[in-house]
Amino acid sequence: MDSKDNVDLKILKAIYGIASSIGSELELKKVCDLIVEKVFRVINCNGCAIILIDEDKVRLQSEIGFGKSIRQVEFSREMPLIKYILSTKNKLFIGNIENSYFKYSIPRGEKTTSMICIPIIVNEDVKGIIYIDSKKTNAFSSKHEYFLNILAHEISIAIERALNYEKIKKLTLIDELTGVYNRRKFDMDLKDALNEAIRYVKNLSLLMIDIDLFKTYNDVHGHQKGDMVLRKIGKIFLENKRKTDRVYRYGGEEFSFICTETNKENARIFAERLRYAISKSKFDGEEVIIPGKSLTISIGVSTFPFDATRMDELIKHADDALYRAKAAGRNRVIA
Repeated sequence: MDSKDNVDLKILKAIYGIASSIGSELELKKVCDLIVEKVFRVINCNGCAIILIDEDKVRLQSEIGFGKSIRQVEFSREMPLIKYILSTKNKLFIGNIENSYFKYSIPRGEKTTSMICIPIIVNEDVKGIIYIDSKKTNAFSSKHEYFLNILAHEISIAIERALNYEKIKKLTLIDELTGVYNRRKFDMDLKDALNEAIRYVKNLSLLMIDIDLFKTYNDVHGHQKGDMVLRKIGKIFLENKRKTDRVYRYGGEEFSFICTETNKENARIFAERLRYAISKSKFDGEEVIIPGKSLTISIGVSTFPFDATRMDELIKHADDALYRAKAAGRNRVIA
């Protein structure tokens, strides 16, 4: 058996090992973490990364060898490397980046010289990119390209399966009517957020929100129009939330926000902003329920650790504040 056969055998064993490792895995992060780790071991490179491309965003999913530098990069469809691969669906094999059109695509401070970029294609669409690089000139050979080409096919199958699983999992956590997270997701996230707040001594605020006179609105206009109100309010909440906030449909006409690293005063200010956004929005038939006024919301706020230190206490304190807000005349925030 000659040296070429040995190389091919090594590559085939590596591909078989990777395919076996990711074959039954459904979690997208675990699939991508496994892939970059295996590729990094097989190919003598400085770093390996998987960049995933969704309809609305480009994100670094997994990496090894880069660390903080690559995680600070804001990836987008307009980056020359990504734009090229999206438009052509072709791979990039570069031996010396200094002689390439793509030399300015590399983040400043990086010492990349050689690189390979292989598109991950799912149902004829580029869903990701396998990226490897080296500080050496002409560091990669045709055997590396051959390895990654075959691997890209195996990865595309695993990633398609993982993406489908992510969609199914997401559907079980999203309220179908409003588009916000559901109660099941709320219970999971509040537990995690509270544990993190306790561990790192951070503020955490909870908003419990109720649509004022919604039962009356439903009785007068029917559930179909009531659903339209819920859908619109869910959209307004999503449009007005901050990056660190998560919004949920807690049940019926009640919503909630988990506001991480937010003290009581900032939570109250944010709640007032939400209340104002709803009061200034127009809802079909609202004038029948509240003559001369618009549909409104009432909000109760509680904050860890000042109001409560346990999950059930935090919810109860916010619920009690919400009840007081409604009892005091509705359309107000009580913290």
